[in-house]
Amino acid sequence: MNKKYVVAGITLSALLLVIARGPSASAGDASIRNGLTRRIITAPNDGVPTVLPGQILWTHYETKQPFSTCPDPELPASCNSGGNGDAILRLINPNGSANPGLQSGAEQTVCAMIYVFDTNEEMGECCGCPLSSAKLATFSVEKNLLSNFIYGGANDYGNGTIAIVAADQDTGLVTSTSSASNGQGCIFGQSGACNSGCDPTDFPAYTVTTNNDLLGSMTHNQYVESNSGTTTGLTESSLYDDGQGNDANLMYLQLECGVLVGNGSGAGTCNCAQLTQSGATS
Repeated sequence: MNKKYVVAGITLSALLLVIARGPSASAGDASIRNGLTRRIITAPNDGVPTVLPGQILWTHYETKQPFSTCPDPELPASCNSGGNGDAILRLINPNGSANPGLQSGAEQTVCAMIYVFDTNEEMGECCGCPLSSAKLATFSVEKNLLSNFIYGGANDYGNGTIAIVAADQDTGLVTSTSSASNGQGCIFGQSGACNSGCDPTDFPAYTVTTNNDLLGSMTHNQYVESNSGTTTGLTESSLYDDGQGNDANLMYLQLECGVLVGNGSGAGTCNCAQLTQSGATS
């Protein structure tokens, strides 16, 4: 069942219609999740191309057990799997030098633009989180990515998907003056989703280039039920790499995030866990 979010008189479905019909869409955009190219660097010695992780990563989360169980041993297809509690998202910034004073190169902060979807494929939270060079960021799905979720209906189970986009830090949005700040290191006027120059919305919007990438994994707390019993356990998997991503999808992520946080209520914004202004940008 499709849902509509209404913010300041604008429906999300109307925005998606604009995206679908916009001039940037083409026949090649049949699937907005198609990857384009990965970041490729040619080795100077043997000329063999080295493929590095892309700029758009996906994963899934399952924190809630399914409502229905295995009521009929004659119907094994009715058995379910789901979550058994919190999940952990880990991100690493492999770009730049962690200690530019001792090594060649410079520190390079990368923004992790995070978008959280529910089981109905609707975005419910988003935020931009800065990671300095060699930074490890750890997110509790329940506490950092779901606790401020905008629910559009009764079918939100605590299960869904997450998209993470690597982008440049917008230094023009960074401020250390509290009186002219949104309270999270961005200039006054930016939403609560903006942290230290990382704004995941379409205001002012960002672009994705091969200058940045992120590494990461998701720890899943799993629950699998069968007619013979229930199995639980922890697994950890790498994030799915969507390469450079699709321009239409990037526009969609930024626009929908802007709609979620644009009413100024504070709902719909995830938080950047332990990432502080000083630790993220130093």
